[in-house]
Amino acid sequence: MRPSKTRLLIAGGAAGALAIGGGVAYAATGSSPTHDAGKVSAPSSTGPGIISKDFGSGMSAQANLDISKMKLKPMPVPAGQAGGVTAESADSQTLNVDGSLPENSPDSLSAQGSVTAASSTAKVWTRHGKAPARTIGRLVATDDGKTGYFCTATVITSHNKSTVWTAGHCVHKGHGGANGFFKYYAFQPDFNQGKSLGTYYLNAIRVMAPWANNRDLHYDFAAFTVKKHGRTPIQSVTGAQGVSFGYKHRKYPFVSFGYPDHALPSGKHLGIDRLWYCSGTSFASNYPSGGLGMWCSMGPGASGGPWLYGMKSNGIGRVAGINSTHMTKTLQMNSPYLGSAAIKLYKAIQG
Repeated sequence: MRPSKTRLLIAGGAAGALAIGGGVAYAATGSSPTHDAGKVSAPSSTGPGIISKDFGSGMSAQANLDISKMKLKPMPVPAGQAGGVTAESADSQTLNVDGSLPENSPDSLSAQGSVTAASSTAKVWTRHGKAPARTIGRLVATDDGKTGYFCTATVITSHNKSTVWTAGHCVHKGHGGANGFFKYYAFQPDFNQGKSLGTYYLNAIRVMAPWANNRDLHYDFAAFTVKKHGRTPIQSVTGAQGVSFGYKHRKYPFVSFGYPDHALPSGKHLGIDRLWYCSGTSFASNYPSGGLGMWCSMGPGASGGPWLYGMKSNGIGRVAGINSTHMTKTLQMNSPYLGSAAIKLYKAIQG
């Protein structure tokens, strides 16, 4: 008996792709996830390339954006891929970096335990001004400065203290290679009902070539750097989440965050100006193969939001997954595998 067909949606467009209204589906078969904690498949022999965008003198044009007057709407979601693609998988490369609190923070790094009960139904996160909300924000992308698209992104620990992690489809249209980026971007950490810790403009973006050229969901992750406010880098202001790339299994406790426009599969409107979260244990997902799945109702707009592992009561954990896609008939949300390609990208954005 064949499994019933379902649809797989980009979790929140380059910003809201389905986020504010419709969106094209990724075709997929099977509406039930594989519940095992098995190891991911064998590693590929060669690594993928990276597509870059550096703004340089374009920074001044970005700074003229008035996000409050922009109309937010969904980004067209590309059609699904034909044929099977072997996922990058667990190999000998791993990267584990601790997160940090903002400079001069009175919070303790040793506190334990925060979100205690699993919840697949998205809940509003109310603790702002502190991590994790302080490290997570709304990412806006636009080509004309009038119509914008939103996603979610997370400040992560880095040597340059200016690095932010998100989904590939949040910063690149999935076709055109180096020509597939948007013209302008802005990041607003701890965005909550119109207020944030400021607006940061992007210096540089790095995205994986398989996503930029072929919309390959296995590489739907990206990193960017933001311009300092004065001489102060964003990590000193917001703090940063750590990272854990190259995990060996697929069953871990996570808390996922994002700015969803509506819930899936119900379609219930949630609003685009509040931070929401889900919590639970991940499982093996084939969307894409080798990836992670977790039960969560956060839909479009949550794309790029972090899956935090080991989050303490001070709100600091490690990013080991991101909101990438969501099934249309169940609460299954998916993340690509973050392994050697993610490590390569992390190093590249700091070069």
